[in-house]
Amino acid sequence: MLFSSSKLGHIGQIISTGAVWEIGTSAFTPPTATEIETFVHVVIQVVVGIVTIYATVRKMFQKPETVVKLPAVGAVVGPPVSSAAAAEASPTDAGHVAE
Repeated sequence: MLFSSSKLGHIGQIISTGAVWEIGTSAFTPPTATEIETFVHVVIQVVVGIVTIYATVRKMFQKPETVVKLPAVGAVVGPPVSSAAAAEASPTDAGHVAE
């Protein structure tokens, strides 16, 4: 017995026993299918929210990426043109069609 010798102790014991009974009987009953489904939906929403916030904050603090230029798929890439060869070619040679 808790404090049953005083009136306040007696009232406290009644309230605590009632609270323990309510918690014990409601906590040990199996949940229904609707309660399980609701709980799973809430857990999924919390996980999606945390992942979204994490990705947003991570992207915000991320340094800009360097852009690497790659040739297009199927493009023919020739050897690099030296500056001497580029100087020899005249602007009119670009439009000349060989017959």
